[in-house]
Amino acid sequence: MIYFIKTRKTQLNKLLSSILGAGKQFPTLSFAKENGEWNIDFPEDQQQLSLEEIAQGKPILITYYIPEWKEYADQQLWLLQKSVRRLSELGVQILTITNLTCAKIKELKQNKKLTFSIYCDDNQQIAKSIGLLSEHTPCTQMYAGISENIPLPASFLVLANGLIIHHFIDIELQSYLSYKEIEVFVNNYKNSKKNL
Repeated sequence: MIYFIKTRKTQLNKLLSSILGAGKQFPTLSFAKENGEWNIDFPEDQQQLSLEEIAQGKPILITYYIPEWKEYADQQLWLLQKSVRRLSELGVQILTITNLTCAKIKELKQNKKLTFSIYCDDNQQIAKSIGLLSEHTPCTQMYAGISENIPLPASFLVLANGLIIHHFIDIELQSYLSYKEIEVFVNNYKNSKKNL
């Protein structure tokens, strides 16, 4: 089991303030075809896609799956798969980022029957650029049961242009991002577009 250790507020605030949140731009990144198991049409002639190309004009839910978070990570993955159909109906693409190798991603998708794209952040550059992995405030100082510094489990609802409209992180590992929460933010975004 993983347990959150009550920590100094300044340390926790420092960590949370370093994570990109709503109203910020998601980093401009290229995703290599070979580093993912894709549930989108990846053009044969392209080896890299931008986030905008993966989103295909739709909001995209970017989640982190780090197996070292154990039961919390597995539950989050299960809830995400359970919401795939409804998220698709809302017009939301899904991309999960992980520290697993490509071979392990393929195995995970088959074993858990996952129907969304999963991408390997093998050197943790994406996690670092978002602020989910900090050398200054490693998660090993805040959790019992974690022996190495790994990215925090988090989710970001991002527009095709890279604007983050919602982010979710539960430092205490007690709750999960729900489909209903995503629906509210997507509908608010759609309504604001209509009013322009």
